[in-house]
Amino acid sequence: MRKILVLPFVVLAAIVLVPAAFAGQPTIQRIPFEDHSVSESCGFPVQLDATGTALDISYTDELGNFHDFQAGPQVKQTMTNLVTGKTIVVNISGPGHYTFGSDGSFTLVGTGNWSWGRVNPANLAPGMYLTKGRYVLSISASGVRTFTSTGTTIDLCAQLA
Repeated sequence: MRKILVLPFVVLAAIVLVPAAFAGQPTIQRIPFEDHSVSESCGFPVQLDATGTALDISYTDELGNFHDFQAGPQVKQTMTNLVTGKTIVVNISGPGHYTFGSDGSFTLVGTGNWSWGRVNPANLAPGMYLTKGRYVLSISASGVRTFTSTGTTIDLCAQLA
């Protein structure tokens, strides 16, 4: 009688654990981050200088989806209006969890502070924005884009003008 009861648990454990054995082990890296560019998104030139160290954890799951978690707890972006010289510094620490689906889909779940240096992520209007809070950006395998947010969006061009 005991053998009959144990067998379903062994089968269930095999169903649950075997796919996990085929998933890739995570890769964990600390990556120095430095990016310098000039943006015209505000209607005037803005020098963007971002520096810090990013934590990156990536793996491929048993379904072939690639996951990448990134956080930059000390990453800052200095933004300078090249016409007036006005400068602001913003924290762009994230974090974010990227998922590249094996079907071609993409999802980014972000929390914290994110800089959007070319467009407003909600409506794709040109400019430079800082989001604070949680958002989800998804692009389906067929190319349909959705963006939802439960935080605030700050117009950085207005602060730099």
